[in-house]
Amino acid sequence: MAINIGPTLRRRREWARLTQQELIDHTRMDRSASYISALETGRSSPTLVELEQLARYFRISVIDLLNEASDDEARRSQATTADAPPADDRVQRVFEALDEKGQTLALDLLELLVRHRGRS
Repeated sequence: MAINIGPTLRRRREWARLTQQELIDHTRMDRSASYISALETGRSSPTLVELEQLARYFRISVIDLLNEASDDEARRSQATTADAPPADDRVQRVFEALDEKGQTLALDLLELLVRHRGRS
């Protein structure tokens, strides 16, 4: 079974606030920005080398990237059958990926944002 990494790639790219061209530049792929578009829409599939470049940029393993894409695909298919939007667990996954010091810093930052919003 083929795994479509497109939606996962797009979500990670947008989360990092990168354009398709910036992702090409950062990964040093010898491709155009339209190639990232083709990946994201499922019109093309990356090579193993390109998967490694993408995973390395997002600081995860190729296996983790493929597992994430597979999980995203399963959630999308469940949502289609259940007519409910998939749960968005990005914050939890990112938080759990941090070490204890990073988690403390993340919580402090979130509390600061909440306090700042309260003053606005």
